[in-house]
Amino acid sequence: MVVISAAILNKNKTLLARQFVEISKLRVEGLLSAFSKLLDSGGKDHTYIETESVRYVYQPIESLYLLLITNKQSNILEDLSTLRLISNIVQDSCQVTVNEESVCKHAFDIVFALDEVISFGYRESVTLAQIKTYCEMDSHEEMISNLIEQNKIGDAKEKAKRKQMELAKQRAMMQKAEGGGPGKGALAALTSFSGSAKQSVPDTPSIPVPESVDKRDPSPVHEPSPINVKAPTKGLKLGKAKATDSTLDALRTEVGKIGGGAAAAGAVEEEVVETTRVNPLQEPVCVTIEEKLIAKLSSEGGVEEVTVEGALEVKVLDVNKAGLAAFKITPEDKRFKYKVHPNLNKQSYANGVLEVRDTSRAFRPNTPAALLKYKSTGSDESLLPISFNCWPSPTSDGTEVVLEFEVLKKDVTVSDVCISIPCPTKVPPMITDPDFGSAEYTGGAIIWRLDSIGGTVGSGSFEFKAKTDASSLMPIRVEGRTQKLVCALKILECHHMETGDAINCAIDEKASVEYSLGDG
Repeated sequence: MVVISAAILNKNKTLLARQFVEISKLRVEGLLSAFSKLLDSGGKDHTYIETESVRYVYQPIESLYLLLITNKQSNILEDLSTLRLISNIVQDSCQVTVNEESVCKHAFDIVFALDEVISFGYRESVTLAQIKTYCEMDSHEEMISNLIEQNKIGDAKEKAKRKQMELAKQRAMMQKAEGGGPGKGALAALTSFSGSAKQSVPDTPSIPVPESVDKRDPSPVHEPSPINVKAPTKGLKLGKAKATDSTLDALRTEVGKIGGGAAAAGAVEEEVVETTRVNPLQEPVCVTIEEKLIAKLSSEGGVEEVTVEGALEVKVLDVNKAGLAAFKITPEDKRFKYKVHPNLNKQSYANGVLEVRDTSRAFRPNTPAALLKYKSTGSDESLLPISFNCWPSPTSDGTEVVLEFEVLKKDVTVSDVCISIPCPTKVPPMITDPDFGSAEYTGGAIIWRLDSIGGTVGSGSFEFKAKTDASSLMPIRVEGRTQKLVCALKILECHHMETGDAINCAIDEKASVEYSLGDG
């Protein structure tokens, strides 16, 4: 079967034509104009017309004709099947009714869809749902990544809001402890003193300067004379009355002078908290063990492939203390294959120690360096923390699906779980409330989110109905994170490789899981 051209036309003119082989424009126009003449002279009993060189296979669509021009050696049954598929594409693209105006309006959509059906004159094995998915060019990975990023932004906003409320309470307690209302702090004292000195002296009973001067000297007292540094000194003393956390108070006072208020002081305190979270003086080196589990499952839940890969990464914060840090690790896990960085000492690694081969090539400051990588590939179901099963059932107008999960490892909790189910339909699916979490239809996919799986949440299910076939609902993708590593890799101790002195190190273990359920 070789399709030369596909066209939509009426008896007077051609609305759209797409060629799939090398052919001149003049030749195509001649074939299309010949079809209009043959259509008037031919009978109405058949939907194909043969000439000496080509075959016209056509189908009426209201006042228009959908036409395929093929060679005479092509299979007429395959041509008719292709024609029916293209007819469905045209009706789906035009949505309401197929006429000259709607075809011209959606011409590019129809052309792009035709390219998915026919390639270099030959029919591709695709369905209507797959063609719609290809043309929409939706990326489920990008959508899931955007959803996770939005969740992180939302969590950060909530955390900032809670911190702001805590700081407001602390400021209110500070003001109450200083013995006044909102305007009685050190900042209020400085603000009140920076006004008119004439008004502040006679109205302040706590500074009896004029009376003391009268007792010493009966001469008249001029009003400007009592204005000295005593009043601002007292204001500053009031600001320092709180002895606890004096550094933070000093920072807050400086920001208040520059033009801040409650928001500026809160920003300084938040910055102080963030900068003191990691102290390079106490922990001059950070070790991160990051692991990813990727599982490919069949639609029935059987394991096809499980890949676990991870890396041990080191970042030195203080090269004077930890530039030549060495790490004693646990013995190798026989389920994994290990690779060590070429700059490390292989003999020391055989004894379970990670250290540089040449002392002149110490760790660079604040530069992450991957020292060790490991990987395991197979079909061992015991590596999976959770199992998933999908139960699709065809109905008269689509598919009914039940998706369930079950925890396999009781000591593992997977958090921030996001399950994405592609659903390329124009009619939104009917979603039943899941046992746990929340589900919604957005961006051509059903998203099921769970805060965590594990612990009290040992199993759960989710049901929905969609007006599409089961193959269009695959693959189902699952993403989450956990703190439990599959590989038994641990840092036992950290020391200086020359002096042997112990070095404190911060260790961070994090893992992610990714499932792909079914074939798309």
